[in-house]
Amino acid sequence: MRGALAALALLCLMGAAPAPPPIARYPTALATDLGATKLVVESDADSAISGVQIFVAAGLDRESASNNGIAALVAECVIRTPVNGMPLRDAIAAAGGSLTYTVDGRSVHYYLEARSEHLAALVDPVAQALANPDFSVPTIAAGRASLIARQTEFESNPLSVGIQMFRRSYYATGAGQPALGNSATLAQLSSRDLGAFYRANYKRRAVLSSVVGSVTPELSDGLKRLAGGLADGPVAPVQERARPIPASAPRIVAHRDVSAPWVVVGFAAPAPSSRDFGAMLVLETLLSGAFERNSTTTLGFLERSIGAFYLYDSTPASLVVYVNGSQVDPSLALRELLLVSRSLSQRPLGADTLRHFKAAAQGQFLADSVNLSDRAYLLGAFSSQGLGDDSINSALDALQRTTAADVQRVAKAYLQRYIVALVLPRQTPGQ
Repeated sequence: MRGALAALALLCLMGAAPAPPPIARYPTALATDLGATKLVVESDADSAISGVQIFVAAGLDRESASNNGIAALVAECVIRTPVNGMPLRDAIAAAGGSLTYTVDGRSVHYYLEARSEHLAALVDPVAQALANPDFSVPTIAAGRASLIARQTEFESNPLSVGIQMFRRSYYATGAGQPALGNSATLAQLSSRDLGAFYRANYKRRAVLSSVVGSVTPELSDGLKRLAGGLADGPVAPVQERARPIPASAPRIVAHRDVSAPWVVVGFAAPAPSSRDFGAMLVLETLLSGAFERNSTTTLGFLERSIGAFYLYDSTPASLVVYVNGSQVDPSLALRELLLVSRSLSQRPLGADTLRHFKAAAQGQFLADSVNLSDRAYLLGAFSSQGLGDDSINSALDALQRTTAADVQRVAKAYLQRYIVALVLPRQTPGQ
């Protein structure tokens, strides 16, 4: 670990280097106005498989502590709504497609994927379920059981637990609540509760769609009908805010059935629309990669000693860096991590170092958007956060423009205050 820190310090002092090569760009994305909603498209007419993300502004930021899990439970009921004699998700699968959903801080997004020539026909069943979801008692019970089972799996993942601890401590709104809810709040949610949440948030003006692949007029028409099938009217604004991170670096602790301690360090971070976005992408890669310099393969999170995630699904955004106690002494790693963070704010990176980590950040960004689902998500999520219609390329451009002074300024602005979440093994008799 100290060798990694020394290597980083040496790199910081290295001199000038050739300008980095141009960043590889995706096909230019374009937006189409579909009335009350918008469609953002990265078109590839020859694509055999295409995917569409349907964003609805009905995420965690519209929940409260008392109804946590309602966004996920509404989505569960949507995908279980009978269409053509079977639950929507099964009907889509029977037609050769797949349908999933994800709840995040700002939205719930439904992802539909199929062969390009079949995708348009599958939008209509989704539109039917979105317009008339089944909030019957049996459907709610099945959705609730699914969420509780998934929440149990979540609780066995120390990284997920640590990130959730930080989010709950940092965010002052529903964005800090567990995405899937918890058994206590889920048990209290009724058909009336779900109906009220649905009517308040599932509006046509709350919908944005993004497609990667082949886009036909029939697909555009289907997505327009999907949004048009929802109620009209304004979308209520939400108050998104976070608690100030104190200078005292608070520690929060949880115990789980893990074999070794895990540490998650959470920082505030700039939004994708900020001029600091590219620099934070570099810092994410730098903090994650500086301690795995001898690896020749991409490591999973359980194999890494330290890793980082830039979380821009909520407003404001955040950055988390984790320490895997099964791979490295967590106290030593945490101390070295914070020393690196401090040194980044005190002196600019050398040109060679900057070039190296910008290239690494580009590679990581491309790796994170290699499949249709991720690219369609980034396309819609970034577009909705102010990066424009060609938002993925705009993010890459922001990375390309980043200077050493930018990295130093952003490290000084965001990495000096943090919250530490500790996930420790449960104590047993004799320990």
